[in-house]
Amino acid sequence: MKTLFPTIAATLCAGVLLLTGCFQHVEADLVVHNAVIHSMDEAGTVHQAMAVKDGRILELGPEREILNRYRAKERYDAAGRSVYPGFIDGHCHFLGYGLNKQKVDLTGARSWAEVLERTAAFARTHPGTGWLLGRGWDQNDWPGAPWPDNTALDSLFPDRPVLLQRVDGHAAVVNSAAMRTVGLDVEAEVEGGLLVKRDGRPTGLLVDNAVNVFQRIFDDADEATKRQALLDAQADCLAAGLTMVVDAGLDTNTIALIRRMQQEGALRIRVYAMVADAAANLAHFAEHGAIDDERLKVNSVKVYADGALGSRGALLKAPYHDQAGHHGLQLATREHFAEVAVWCKAHGFQMNTHCIGDSANKLLLDVYGEVLGGTNDLRWRIEHAQVVSPQDRPLFARYSIVPSVQPTHATSDGPWAEQRLGPDRIAHAYAYEDLRRTMGLVALGTDFPVEGIDPLQTYRSAVLRQAADGWPEGGYQPANALKPMDALRGITIWNALATFTEDELGSLEPGKRADLTVVDRDLAKADAEGLRKARVVATFVNGERLH
Repeated sequence: MKTLFPTIAATLCAGVLLLTGCFQHVEADLVVHNAVIHSMDEAGTVHQAMAVKDGRILELGPEREILNRYRAKERYDAAGRSVYPGFIDGHCHFLGYGLNKQKVDLTGARSWAEVLERTAAFARTHPGTGWLLGRGWDQNDWPGAPWPDNTALDSLFPDRPVLLQRVDGHAAVVNSAAMRTVGLDVEAEVEGGLLVKRDGRPTGLLVDNAVNVFQRIFDDADEATKRQALLDAQADCLAAGLTMVVDAGLDTNTIALIRRMQQEGALRIRVYAMVADAAANLAHFAEHGAIDDERLKVNSVKVYADGALGSRGALLKAPYHDQAGHHGLQLATREHFAEVAVWCKAHGFQMNTHCIGDSANKLLLDVYGEVLGGTNDLRWRIEHAQVVSPQDRPLFARYSIVPSVQPTHATSDGPWAEQRLGPDRIAHAYAYEDLRRTMGLVALGTDFPVEGIDPLQTYRSAVLRQAADGWPEGGYQPANALKPMDALRGITIWNALATFTEDELGSLEPGKRADLTVVDRDLAKADAEGLRKARVVATFVNGERLH
């Protein structure tokens, strides 16, 4: 679209019609135009153009009006594409994703033999005696779904320590050298974890808290390694249209590094960091208080109630349908959960707890209720909320708890979830629309690197209830699909509300930060095939194009 002719503008400024002021008389840093701007405000207003100054939105409106009023250093012609508030991933592992790029990629391996082949190939190109790390295997993808053991791993690597994590990080296989390196006693009992044995011999398979014995490998990574991991993760996030990520569990040293890198200008993406539940971390923030920087927010604690459904660590009220007598794992005591809850309320921190199974969800909702007492605006969260008994669902509203869910879990777990839960429980699992109706909103994320990083797949899984390959036809439990606009709210304004950033982010309105994601089509109007073809074409943070 063209602006008014300069001669007409000059006449207006000369005083013939002084109704709108002089042509392009207001300074701006950026004008976005020729766009379909989905503001995601309460009225669902759509605009054609936008002016930005000092990282904030000055005005939105019709194309000619904005172009005639603002003189901008930069113009972005959206070519008729859709512009959304910057997409926010409501639950992920930002640092972990970057570190994974330095490990053996085991995603999609179709057998334990393929896991070993990939690990051996990686070792040949990364020789040495230090730790050999990998992540991404999933025994549910293998014929018969057998659990692996370390017999062949010991043969391949008798002296070099090896740790190969399952896709969700809640299980791992280690070789004997790894156990020797950390001094893991094969006879040890780990509360909230399993060291699996067969015929009295340790198999090297670890579940939940037993995996945490090796956590210091990641915590102790040197700064150069972490810096590269954060930069790698940032590049992929910006390319995917993400302008803010919620990292679900970081230690104080990593948080300090993120802050330094943002102050240096190396890290431009916004980070809402949950503090990992550890005494040293809580002591640090008790002394120094929350962080409220422009691009870094730290005022929440990440707690684990149970493990993952895929490794049978999720805590269930009744035994697993495919493992008699086994209820899963509770990763800490009720007393510990209550202590953290009291600490969070006393220090003004949000409590965010990983709860997969129906028993874990009930346990933490009860703990939250005891400390919160009723409705509030503290926005404590249940992360995942995968299996929630219908009778427990009203507790979310009673105590103002935000359900933080990952739609891709439903479509990736779908092929085997009923085996774990049985036909009765699966009916109320992954019930995201039911949770939305209960609480009025859901925060949406991916849990990457457990799932892929793409927020458009989050949207597709929420709306279509289908995986990227279109499975299953008609959608997985389609009654719990989200409406298109609710799915968009889930990756924008509802994630802003879930992180106390709604005054700055989540919608495109005057005064708010100019975080923008440009997509090649209108997501709410696209059909299934159109959604599968949708692509992010540009990402802006504070009005600066970063992708």
